[in-house]
Amino acid sequence: MTLFLVLGSVTGLTSAAARIVEKVATRVTLYVRVAQLYAKEPDQTISMPIENVRKSQIGNTWHAARGNDRLHEGQDIFAPQGTPILSATEGYVVRIGENSLGGQTVWVMGAGGRRYYYAHLDSYAPGLAEGDHVTKQSVLGYVGTTGNAAGTPPHLHFGVYGTGEAINPLLLLEDRPQPANAVPTPSPQRNRRNRNR
Repeated sequence: MTLFLVLGSVTGLTSAAARIVEKVATRVTLYVRVAQLYAKEPDQTISMPIENVRKSQIGNTWHAARGNDRLHEGQDIFAPQGTPILSATEGYVVRIGENSLGGQTVWVMGAGGRRYYYAHLDSYAPGLAEGDHVTKQSVLGYVGTTGNAAGTPPHLHFGVYGTGEAINPLLLLEDRPQPANAVPTPSPQRNRRNRNR
């Protein structure tokens, strides 16, 4: 990147052109990193994306009916509004944005090209950007009710996607180690399988 800026000052590139070059270089770097991830085996287990929520507290919402035309491709993990959402795996942030179903969302690419989808965020972690390297300790955002979750209890919709298909995250999730003084977050999510949101 420094080389581009030096060349820009020597060749007379404008600051707008330098920003474009920087964006292209950042995107190319991300593509190289993602290609390296594809060469690795997918994680056999991933960490619970909400601290103090245990796997046993999650009501299985996998493939629950959502209206007349689709099935739920993920797990809803309920927690108080504003609870930090952590990356379930090491990888790179490949998309941050909004859509009508998920509201504010973050996509992380992990080993084996597996994609992790975090939806209904109240807000994003400060400074989070596409291309950021994340670990299992990285905060991505905060639990909310955006998208089609408006009017429901705050929760994270967590999806996992392999090559061309959705994978039930519950089969991969493992509890995060908890400090001795931690109190598990109460979870109202049992028996929510037939909720239409």
